[in-house]
Amino acid sequence: MTSPLTFSAPDHPIKSVTVFKSYKAEVVRTFTVDLSAGQKKVIIKDLPSTIDTQTVRVSGVGGAHLLDVVCTIANDKDALYAPESSLEIIRHLSLKKQDLENEKRVRGHEAELLVNYAKTLNGEHVTPPQMTQFLESFIELGRKNLDAVGEISEKIVEIERQIDRETRKGLVKKGGTRGEVAVVLGADENTTIDLKLTYIVSHVHWKPIYELHATTENGNPSSSVSLHYRARVTQSTGEDWSNTSLTLSTITADTMVKKIPGLTPIKIKPHSGNNNLNLGRKLDSRRVTQSHQLANNPEAARKLRPVPTGFAPQPQSRGIPTSNTNPFAVGSSATLIPLDMVFDEVETEDFEDFEDVTQPTPVTEPATVVAETPISISYSVHGESTIPSDGIEHQVSMAVLLFEAKISYVTIPRIEPLVYLKCQVKNTSEYRLLPGPVSVILDDSHASNTFIGDVNIGDDFDCTLGDDTATKVTYIRTSHSAKVDGGSFSEDKKTVTYNTQITIHNKHTFTIPDLIICDVVPTSDDKRAKVILRKPEGLADANAGEVVTDTERDGLQVMWSKQADGKGGKKEGKFEWKWCVAAGVKVTLESQWEIKAPGDVIWAEVAA
Repeated sequence: MTSPLTFSAPDHPIKSVTVFKSYKAEVVRTFTVDLSAGQKKVIIKDLPSTIDTQTVRVSGVGGAHLLDVVCTIANDKDALYAPESSLEIIRHLSLKKQDLENEKRVRGHEAELLVNYAKTLNGEHVTPPQMTQFLESFIELGRKNLDAVGEISEKIVEIERQIDRETRKGLVKKGGTRGEVAVVLGADENTTIDLKLTYIVSHVHWKPIYELHATTENGNPSSSVSLHYRARVTQSTGEDWSNTSLTLSTITADTMVKKIPGLTPIKIKPHSGNNNLNLGRKLDSRRVTQSHQLANNPEAARKLRPVPTGFAPQPQSRGIPTSNTNPFAVGSSATLIPLDMVFDEVETEDFEDFEDVTQPTPVTEPATVVAETPISISYSVHGESTIPSDGIEHQVSMAVLLFEAKISYVTIPRIEPLVYLKCQVKNTSEYRLLPGPVSVILDDSHASNTFIGDVNIGDDFDCTLGDDTATKVTYIRTSHSAKVDGGSFSEDKKTVTYNTQITIHNKHTFTIPDLIICDVVPTSDDKRAKVILRKPEGLADANAGEVVTDTERDGLQVMWSKQADGKGGKKEGKFEWKWCVAAGVKVTLESQWEIKAPGDVIWAEVAA
């Protein structure tokens, strides 16, 4: 076998890179190799130190025979002493700089000797013509000396700059290049092949990001938006990806050995959880016994009760005028009395007289289990991309998607007296949108930041375009109470009536076609407190999804909000008005509810 052919990987192009979601990437490089008849060893060095030695594949050998492939990673010391390493390059440059500084020092001594010799001359030994000739030589030699010193100084400055660049390159570049692949090929005749080397590296990551661009005309948002689908790619593999074809994939490139899983037999057996069952019964009996003792000892019960600090509505946003005449409210916060601290009637049976009897646990159906095959998607980045190994996020563009959007005006005056522009977009593209942050750009100015989840083709997603400063919102809340004396044989009752008034003024020159006003009425899990919704009329009797139309005001609708993941809607007291408000018009919406509760308990509104 003749001497091996050696290639430095950075000197040869990367054909393509596929980045996976598992912090790995597949890299494809090509090498043009001239083979003579017989065996030939090809060494490819300066490959990334993060290379997975078990994933190296060699193809494209043409008429040659692939005899052996070995991938190794050199130790750190070997890499440091390699001729192309930054440390070695800096060492050679430092030696050159030292030689130049020595030469500059010699030139300085030369000028010094010339001056000292000139000082020894006087009129006794030198004639005027000789002096003239000497001065001419002195000036010429001095000029040459200065030119030489200046040239040396320039060379020193250039070397210092090279050392600085090489030092900064070592600081910026992340990862090493200690990987090496040795390939043994056999050829029957002289031939030229395009050797393709494929391998997987780690320390790579990509994530999707978006920019939603929207425009307005005279303050009216356009129904057309553009979504710039982009990705941020970070890599510190040790090799720079220059002018290469880049593909971003959602596949997880696990290099672990995988096999088809096997089923194991399943048997039904009695549940052996009796100890926990008995323990639960004993705890229950102790709890009831303690309740019985506290019921017979009001002083002890009083000491255990938390002291209420007041009854007040939830804090409102600053700047919203409110009026609170509620006699229940004595502070801005409250500590609620737990239900298990109130004892009206307690059974007096002695639970210790009963024996725990172990009963068989019934076979129950498990909760629904859903398993779904993950969807794998690949995105090809248009054109050629360059991603250096610097550990910095580099942004690449995948597509610009044009969508139609539905614009709504949403306000939650209880929280904040602002109207927000809500943009609902349907994904009509051929791309599946992965979860990622969205920067909303309105009229070429940054409006807001939001986040979208996994959006399949045909699904909708929402974005906020910022707030509408031309629509004014006012929120006013008042309350009054009435107390009913229960007499000698019943408890006192107290009724608090709350009224809210929401005023919205459309100062635009156009109609707001879809205005949504959201609010919430309190609910109670304690049966002693009853909430009665008076206004909006008809909402209390409406079911989820049912729309109540105001017969007196054209187009005004009210309904319980939609539930999402079991939250919201009538269960939590959340409702919303929908209306079309003409330009320059001011509208007012009212809600009213009553809270009927025992008068000897201080109640408070708290966030659930």
